[in-house]
Amino acid sequence: MILGSSMPGGYSPAVLSFENGIGILGMDAPLDPRRRCDRAIVTHAHSDHVRRHRRWVTSPGTAVLCARRWNAADLEVHEFHAPWREGEATVTLLPAGHILGSAMVLIECRGLRVLYTGDFRLRPSATAEPCEPIAADVLITECTFGEPRYRFPDRAAVIDDLCTFVEETLAQESAPILVAYSLGKAQEIARVMGDRGYRVALHPRAWAMLEAYRDIGVAFENCECYAMGPIGRGVLIVPPGPAGATLARRFRRRRTAFLSGWALGPPGRFGRYDAAFAISDHADFGELLEMVDRVKPRRIYTLHGSDAFAERLRARGHDAWPAGAHAPPPLLPEVVQLSLL
Repeated sequence: MILGSSMPGGYSPAVLSFENGIGILGMDAPLDPRRRCDRAIVTHAHSDHVRRHRRWVTSPGTAVLCARRWNAADLEVHEFHAPWREGEATVTLLPAGHILGSAMVLIECRGLRVLYTGDFRLRPSATAEPCEPIAADVLITECTFGEPRYRFPDRAAVIDDLCTFVEETLAQESAPILVAYSLGKAQEIARVMGDRGYRVALHPRAWAMLEAYRDIGVAFENCECYAMGPIGRGVLIVPPGPAGATLARRFRRRRTAFLSGWALGPPGRFGRYDAAFAISDHADFGELLEMVDRVKPRRIYTLHGSDAFAERLRARGHDAWPAGAHAPPPLLPEVVQLSLL
């Protein structure tokens, strides 16, 4: 179903589609499509944004990570801030601050500026390029942590608390095991803990991605692949799930800490871990609002989170709607009439 109509005088509408990722009429390549495509723009290398496309259009960092993690071979690489023509549109990748190489996508087509954030983070990262928001008419934003309870504490203070957990665990002659996703968070925590002077051992999956980070130019101190022995005065980083749990069980005396923004979720969610720390590579609730303030869009679509975030934005006076078939037609006639498939 198409909502909206042509502009007066027969001007053809730009069509914004959420049917398979994000597509705009006049562009050949969709953004983060959920189904395999002949050619697609991939904002970053996490599995929920990746499919086995024939050609991957990415930033340099994402290209390296996708080649290493997903065996991507046909890579079309565009530097940040280097616009290119994509059918009728001009497309520019901007740093998203989520993980190394993560990109926001600015599309300029038929007088309209659309910014798709992908996953992003405004707070500084130890390993990712700083996020660079830019003004746009339409903002398509993730809202993973789009509830007010998810306001992350100061990062330095949380790292201090994590180091206290590590010291207490070592004082008990136990192994501190940090549970973090193998791409992105594992490398950031490895760098932070290594810089704090700890020996850092990583599960082989996380280590493989750390080596890719090194190939891109990120330096790490005191880090190594776990080699099935004691870790001494150090920490072990493992991914969540069976692979990480199997490795952790090699240590009879251990304490585990889960590193995730979901640590601020309902009590008891992480009962199988000894501790949980609100360390995330996503934007928290405040950063989501700040992104809206900095982009100053006239229309907002939300995705990758609860529809309630769009309701909260509307309560604040914004023209915001969840991306999907039931979203109303965009109301931007003086710029260009969008249609939603």
